[in-house]
Amino acid sequence: MYTELLQKLGLSENEAKMYELLLIKGESKAVDLVPESGLGRGNVYNVLTALVGKGLISVTAGKQQIYRATEPNKLISLVEAKKREIDRLGAEFKEELPKLNSTFNLTTGRPAIQVFEGLDGFEQALDDSLTARGEILTYFDPASIVGPIAEINARYVAKRKKKGIPKRIILPDNEAAKAYMRSMGGESTDIALVPGFVSGFRTAMELYDNKVAFLTLTPEKIISVIIEDANIANLQRAQFEFIWKSVSHAAASTSSALAGTGISGSIAK
Repeated sequence: MYTELLQKLGLSENEAKMYELLLIKGESKAVDLVPESGLGRGNVYNVLTALVGKGLISVTAGKQQIYRATEPNKLISLVEAKKREIDRLGAEFKEELPKLNSTFNLTTGRPAIQVFEGLDGFEQALDDSLTARGEILTYFDPASIVGPIAEINARYVAKRKKKGIPKRIILPDNEAAKAYMRSMGGESTDIALVPGFVSGFRTAMELYDNKVAFLTLTPEKIISVIIEDANIANLQRAQFEFIWKSVSHAAASTSSALAGTGISGSIAK
């Protein structure tokens, strides 16, 4: 009568039959359940043990063990377990959906676009650049690297340096950028300060392989987008290199200003 419902709640067919049998009988010894359940003796004991572990039947202590079904309200735990599993699956699917869309777009020839939200999404999008086969090019607003964003960035920098992935960074020539340069340490990092480069844009751009990532740095609303397309990446790379070379051609070395930090960098005059 209830087997199908019990299976929907997560019980196996044999567990559902055994629970229903004990629910109808009230209580029974295991040996008496063998003929009525249609299961072998060994299977009966295995099923009973599983149901006891799930709290759906109880067993008396002693030589003559008596099994009885617990009150049906205990089945609510199965419903709650199903809800937790659905929530976990939903979160896992939401995390993987951008990758699924990316794969689909690649096979159809369209630019692959992944969108992430919140701090967790920001870290996931930022960490994607750790897959870079070559150097990473970036520019961002250093004044916005504060609070949780700064903590995420610190973890990211440590992982990038551990992997030895080189990075070139363009920053606006202001006090926040200079402080960032002094705190960074120079391993695998080259920084250029550009006078007149707009500041306060509260955004970061990461360019690697054929991917371009745009990440907002506003705590109240964080959106990160990764676009995988060779043409778009090439355009961004050309823009970055133009600025970088312009700085290099008109720059003076900043080694004296950065003495002891180990950072290479330049400031345009």
